[in-house]
Amino acid sequence: MVDSTEEEKKENRKLKPGFAPVYAVELLFREEPQLDAARILQAIHARIRKTAINTGPFRETERIENEALRRKETTGSDEFELAAVFYHGDYSVNFTDGEVPAQTRLFRPRLLRQDVNWNGVLEQSWKWEGGAERLGEYRYAVTLCDWYAAMLPFERRLEMFQAVLASVIETMGCDALYWQPSGQLIDAGSFLSSHTSEPLYGALNVRVYDMQSAGGREGEVLVDTIGLTALGMADIQCRVAGLTPDRVIPLIYGAAYYLFGNGGEIDNGVLLGGAGLKWRCERQRSALAPERIVIDLNPGRPFYAGTQTEQPVDPQEAAERPEQSEDGSGWPDDGYEPEEEQDYGPETGYKLRDEDGTEFRSEREFRQREREAAQEERLRGTSDESSRPSDSGEPDGFERE
Repeated sequence: MVDSTEEEKKENRKLKPGFAPVYAVELLFREEPQLDAARILQAIHARIRKTAINTGPFRETERIENEALRRKETTGSDEFELAAVFYHGDYSVNFTDGEVPAQTRLFRPRLLRQDVNWNGVLEQSWKWEGGAERLGEYRYAVTLCDWYAAMLPFERRLEMFQAVLASVIETMGCDALYWQPSGQLIDAGSFLSSHTSEPLYGALNVRVYDMQSAGGREGEVLVDTIGLTALGMADIQCRVAGLTPDRVIPLIYGAAYYLFGNGGEIDNGVLLGGAGLKWRCERQRSALAPERIVIDLNPGRPFYAGTQTEQPVDPQEAAERPEQSEDGSGWPDDGYEPEEEQDYGPETGYKLRDEDGTEFRSEREFRQREREAAQEERLRGTSDESSRPSDSGEPDGFERE
């Protein structure tokens, strides 16, 4: 249970542009599916025991809320009929007039929406295999959304939603998802196998845009996330020239999971490490639509192409500055790291490569090599210092505060 008074300090953040008071995903089907709410409830009980169901007749308030949903982007169709409401007692919030369980709502099958720019979605769906040909096979959609869940901490909200989504996928035999808040297509089987170890799987999308063709510098790209703001965190962006996306993407994923594991907050001026650089964080308005507040990452000259005016760190200060974490990666030790990282295989067009050309199979392997290199460098520095005669008048190994 969450007391709404405890969440008041988060409310302003949630009301900013891009936050999703109703969070929705569409399950895609080739043929019109059969929706068995009782079986779905049984599957949900395996994950959220305190769950009740209503399949109708619905109360007047629920009918009014359903009409309101029809007018929102969540629907895209007048053929939007409520099939079941699930009440999750383990995810309750307190309002002034009492405690209310957060809900998820499942809607009856309808024809696939035609008001979505599916070509644009496909361009930024890096995990999707099969392209437009596979998408063209799907004719029906079932929408799942949450309700009264916006007051939950974003970790709990996503946990509840994913538990119900996994239950619906397993019960209905769905194999594809359109994840509206992150603007991408996801393989349903991949979601089932990944979301327990990668809690942002599906909810987080990383986009890449060529900014040189829009008047930017030679080789300029903008890499940003979409989907974090919908949950109540800040999205992340980085505008650089001279750094290829395969060097920036792992950093973006790492920063996103750091935010997720630390309450969704990071202060201006904080330095994060990655790709052999220090990246300065600053809250800004997003450079690209949709409008939202983002954490802008600045790797400093000569790579940065954004609007921050402060450099990440003075070069002399950088030489004297200790690493932020014991492993030398530059990442605070309490950041979240998923058990399985995204594998940038041939289907994405991106490979993770070190500066010497070494290829890595995953972000985890790439970042592990960064840590090892930083550790080796630090050990070499320590060895050099210990072998150098001391001219400070202090015993060898003594470090003055």
